Amino acid sequence: MSKIDILIPLAGKSLFFDDKSYPFPKPLIDVDSTPMIQLVIERLLKLTHINKFIFIVNNEDCKKYHIDNVLRLLTEDNCEIVKLDNETKGAACSALMAIDYLDKDRQLIICNGDQVIEENYNDIIDFFQNNIFDCGVATFESVHPRWSYVRLDENDNIIETAEKRPISKSAIAGFYYFKDGYLFIESAMRMIEKDANVNGLYYIAPCLNELVLQNKKLGAYKIDNDRYFSFYSPQKIKTYESR
Repeated sequence: MSKIDILIPLAGKSLFFDDKSYPFPKPLIDVDSTPMIQLVIERLLKLTHINKFIFIVNNEDCKKYHIDNVLRLLTEDNCEIVKLDNETKGAACSALMAIDYLDKDRQLIICNGDQVIEENYNDIIDFFQNNIFDCGVATFESVHPRWSYVRLDENDNIIETAEKRPISKSAIAGFYYFKDGYLFIESAMRMIEKDANVNGLYYIAPCLNELVLQNKKLGAYKIDNDRYFSFYSPQKIKTYESR
């Protein structure tokens, strides 16, 4: 079984966290008295067959807050850190900055850095592998346009994805699986060539449409809503802490 690279983009701006109330970068904001990114990494470390973590970060956050040191400590130095000096045109573009560290012989997970999924990640990966999926996502139920979505056929295979547009009740829980790193690279580049942007930004979810067009097999692992926590706003952190 090939090993797994885990790619976590951390360079995006936080829309709901103002600098005055939250002076540290979002990954370092405390959730239950623990830096948010520590919660994320500690759950992912339970995965078997990890090759390494890859983080996309702002160079300024490294200079001012030493977030690169934090990430190396949390992963016991088993990580690559890509530092960006400027904003990119979205999560897909940021993830592509890690192109030198991805491989056709290793599986790839792309995961949000501001969420907790209370599932056994090994079960999720086993589901994708046992069903011989080329690509897969974790999903939960929603209809709000803040999320990305998948449409499923009668066999629960993904036949379409959309960003910030509900096309079903299956919202993507910020967790993407690719059977190898090149699948992501090639699909993201085709998406960008087609200029498939949303409000000028390129996201991960629309990459999957390129795989659908290639007749790749894509699946969804369904998560109960009470096991998915996204910390996109201060209120969501409070909700998680008050459980």
